[in-house]
Amino acid sequence: MNRLWLYLSSTTIKTSLSLTYLLMILLIAGCSSTAQPTTTPPNSSTSNAQHEEHSMSMDHIGTTASAPEGSTTERPAKITTPPSIIQNNQINLVAQTSYLEIEKGKYLPVWTFNNSVPGPQVEVTEGDTVTIHLKNQLKVPIALHFHGVVLPNEMDGVPGMTQDAIQPGASFTYTFKANQAGTYWYHSHQDSLNQIGKGLYGSFIVKKKQDTVSSDHTLVIDEWSDPHTTVPESESNTLAINSNMGAYNLYTVNGRSRDSIEPIVVHQGDRIRLRLVHAGNMTQTLYIHSDAYRVTSTDGHDINRPQTLSNGLLVIAPGERYDIEFTADTTGIQWIGMVGDSSFAQSVRIPIVIEPKGSKRTLTEITKKITSYQAQMTSIPSDHQQPLDLTTYGQPTTSEFGLKSVFDREYTLDLDMGVIDGKMSYTINQEAYPQVSQLKVQTGDAVKITLINESKNEDHPMHLHGHSFEVLSKNGQALSGSPIWKDTINVRPGDTYVIAFRADNPGMWMVHCHELHHASMGMMTDVIYEDYQTKYHPDPEAGNISE
Repeated sequence: MNRLWLYLSSTTIKTSLSLTYLLMILLIAGCSSTAQPTTTPPNSSTSNAQHEEHSMSMDHIGTTASAPEGSTTERPAKITTPPSIIQNNQINLVAQTSYLEIEKGKYLPVWTFNNSVPGPQVEVTEGDTVTIHLKNQLKVPIALHFHGVVLPNEMDGVPGMTQDAIQPGASFTYTFKANQAGTYWYHSHQDSLNQIGKGLYGSFIVKKKQDTVSSDHTLVIDEWSDPHTTVPESESNTLAINSNMGAYNLYTVNGRSRDSIEPIVVHQGDRIRLRLVHAGNMTQTLYIHSDAYRVTSTDGHDINRPQTLSNGLLVIAPGERYDIEFTADTTGIQWIGMVGDSSFAQSVRIPIVIEPKGSKRTLTEITKKITSYQAQMTSIPSDHQQPLDLTTYGQPTTSEFGLKSVFDREYTLDLDMGVIDGKMSYTINQEAYPQVSQLKVQTGDAVKITLINESKNEDHPMHLHGHSFEVLSKNGQALSGSPIWKDTINVRPGDTYVIAFRADNPGMWMVHCHELHHASMGMMTDVIYEDYQTKYHPDPEAGNISE
């Protein structure tokens, strides 16, 4: 399954946990019991048999990731360019290697779309038919998934399930209609932990036909492992140790870290939208330093009549997206900061500079202004401040589902850790992919899923392909605010969510944790339409790695 690697260099990163002790904790945590599906679906159908063939055709579901190469201070011959914005229905993407200047004078080896990290921001309008031509100039197979976009199954970009991985030198064309306006992103779904971790992702924005904002900005956050970035010994216990025994010690916004994070420059009177996209693997808490803002959307779905917030916290998990809107009433500097005890979390400060109307100050002048304000951007909220709770936010209105709705299929997914076939795994109902029970549906079914996180200290941001779902309750309490529709929901330790969706997009669709170490170690299953027959037959020689 997964090739575990350890990077805890005595010269760069120190931790008080020994590998043996850490594995003992994992083994103990994996012993808790799990439940079984509430409803046992009918016997296997033709589509299920075909799916099992696809699963077994994959080389493995783990990752080819090994210890990171590390940054260099010597300027490479090829470095990335800033991400472009493509406002076109015909898009050409090329996967290629490069070096990312993650901060001034520090270059990371990366894989890119069109020589940028993130890749180009693709902007289309709701209702547009989109065609994306992807050329693979890497030495490994790739694929492309449009995270959160509801599209035909054959365009979902999952190797071994909907297509074969795109081989080196080959191309593939994705075509679909962008029906739902909102903030989405695209990323490789071949060997995802490794390939997204190297930079194969970008934002995908579906704009409304009529919009009220005058200034629209996208912020993609990520974490990186760099063996050449040192961590103060005093922070050894705050080191972000990921599930592959690696360490995240560089946090980025739009591919830049620390003082190299580019400011957002707007003008007084502008109505501003900030689109937040999480492309990394760690749940992050953001401090929104603004006197008056609203969280208007999550995962591409509007929140009904959201209340105005002030200087609040927002938790964003891997794969999630949030839109924030505010009006630039007064000149000055507002900012978004990452909350955490470590220097690498505290290094994430996104300045929002509000200039007077008509101001034409140069970037150099604006940078001087930000530098003079740096001390004020180090403050963080008090420990007792609670982050936004979406289940109580906004105003109630009519919606498709409720806890008393009649459902055709009901499932319970217990999310945990355990040892499967002698290997440490992340499990669903004590099973690890591909030997995991599938969720069987038929077209038109109303489907309810209960998600329970039995893990002791790890979040599980669960992502459903090809559909959006409504959040019905959290820890037994029905939502009291706006209806919330999402495609990725973060189930924190001890939490239970009930979600529901309409099975209205026939196909074979993945459900998996978007902490991709967890997915690569087994926390995945599939929604299988019993009345769907695929025309795709995987090539056993394609090297398909579905996650």
